[in-house]
Amino acid sequence: MSDARQCVILVGGLGTRLGALTRETPKPLLPVRGRPFVEWLLLKARREGFDRALLLAGHGAEVLDAWFAGDVEARVGLTLAVSREPHPLGTAGALVHAETLLEDRFLLVNGDTWFDFDWANLATAGGEAIMALRRVAPADRYETVVLEGDRVTGLRPRDPALVEGLINGGVYALSRSVLEGVSAPSSLEGALLPRLAREGRLRGRVCEGSFIDIGVPESYRAVQDMDLGDPGEGAP
Repeated sequence: MSDARQCVILVGGLGTRLGALTRETPKPLLPVRGRPFVEWLLLKARREGFDRALLLAGHGAEVLDAWFAGDVEARVGLTLAVSREPHPLGTAGALVHAETLLEDRFLLVNGDTWFDFDWANLATAGGEAIMALRRVAPADRYETVVLEGDRVTGLRPRDPALVEGLINGGVYALSRSVLEGVSAPSSLEGALLPRLAREGRLRGRVCEGSFIDIGVPESYRAVQDMDLGDPGEGAP
């Protein structure tokens, strides 16, 4: 395990494509196989050797508070902290708001995405910013990534005709230094990642493993039948 021992998870997404399911509940707290989806991510982080996690919260903070009050630290085996946005700040803005809670090096995970590869290995990668990439077909639902060697040189908008492409897998190893000069509100996808790519500071690694984004009804139903690991594995 590298010196990156902190896992940071974005849990404030609105989830508008899921309709009534996310009217009061953030996507990462929707129930999946008997527990909130974010718990599966935290259990995965524990299995990968992380010992602490920071949750970046926004929409539905009351639901998060109720879940957090239920002895979740004991269930997942991690020390947890929460940063709450005072108003919507975007994904990059949420990081800026939580900057004093971030360690020098950390793993960032989208709270609505399951990507089952070796997170610990990504966390040992050098450089300021590296993102996990997944090859998918079709790729019409996603922005795609232009990769030259191990350098991300561009992000392309969604293309309904795209048959195959590399997509952002929603897991990143970052240094806190990448937040210098970032304003809030702003987003990872719309501001921070494109800037890092332009500056030659963003690397990509194609990873293999089961992958799903629970942001649409079809994928939310599908995740209920996926193998998300053994909740007891790696328990202290």
